[in-house]
Amino acid sequence: MLFAKLAAPRAVLAATPSTSTEFAKTLALSRAATRNAVALSNRIEAGMCLALLLLAMLLSELAIIYLATAAPFGVSRFLDQNAQGARRLHTLFESAAAALAWPVTALMFLFKNAKARTNKAKMVDESVALDEGRIESVKRATVNAILAIEDLLLNACGLKGEADERHSLFAARASVERYAGLALACAELREDAAPSERELELCRITGRAGDDLLIAGRCVHRRNVTRLLAHRERVRAELVHALAGVGEVAHAVYSASRPFHSPEQTGSEPAKEISEALLRAFSRAIELLSLFDDRTAVVGVARLLDAECARLRRLEARDEAATPVRPNEGVGQCTTQAVHTAFATQHLPTTTSTGG
Repeated sequence: MLFAKLAAPRAVLAATPSTSTEFAKTLALSRAATRNAVALSNRIEAGMCLALLLLAMLLSELAIIYLATAAPFGVSRFLDQNAQGARRLHTLFESAAAALAWPVTALMFLFKNAKARTNKAKMVDESVALDEGRIESVKRATVNAILAIEDLLLNACGLKGEADERHSLFAARASVERYAGLALACAELREDAAPSERELELCRITGRAGDDLLIAGRCVHRRNVTRLLAHRERVRAELVHALAGVGEVAHAVYSASRPFHSPEQTGSEPAKEISEALLRAFSRAIELLSLFDDRTAVVGVARLLDAECARLRRLEARDEAATPVRPNEGVGQCTTQAVHTAFATQHLPTTTSTGG
């Protein structure tokens, strides 16, 4: 029993080194875990700082972009308000609000432009309708003026056997009507406009589809517009030449029927009537061309108008020279109806005057 009691403490003493070793290992592991936790927390803190820094940079860049985009809207609103004569403080407030809320300002601007385009399209349609009526009336007036020239030539000279002269007058009337129709059709055309259904149908029959169909339709539309414009240019030149031919025919027919040394030539009232009718026709033609803003043709017809005005002045001067002078005309003294003392002032007293 004695030896048994002494053996127990030895067993305890024998087990003590292993327990201390395990305790040291546990302590080392806890210290390592603590170091790892501290390092992990440091890494997390560094990552959060980096993420916050990147987020701050992103927000600052977005703010710069937002303000840079807002600047034109603020300047535009400031200029508009300043042009309207608004107060300076109110103008600055409006400009700042428009700049800071530039998405809303942009939407309002788009809606305003869309409404303006719609109103402009309506006004254009109404103006086109009014212009069509105006063009038709001026065209009729021009044709009637040419018909009046033909009637005057028939009454003064007779054109029953002159087929060429009558054809020239008919060609002038036809040129006026062709030009008015073509110019009105070309006024509504644009090369960059979308092709019509008829133009697309021709391309669809050939087997085109999709984007190829749209491109082919645009090509056909541009070709048609180019042809119409070229046709209008040709008809415009024909109109100017036809009007010049009307003047030449009128002068040639009347001069051939009334020789210069004929006694009937002394009274040139029919010649002046024909010249005045030509002036009316040329004036109507210029008015028609002006409706389409065709300056080249206006210049050409204006030259014809100036030449006819000069001819009419020569006819009037010749009539004045051929008019006999009355016996008492130009002999007596020219008197005026005004009282001579109406503008006279009171006589100034002088040393030579009576009672001076």
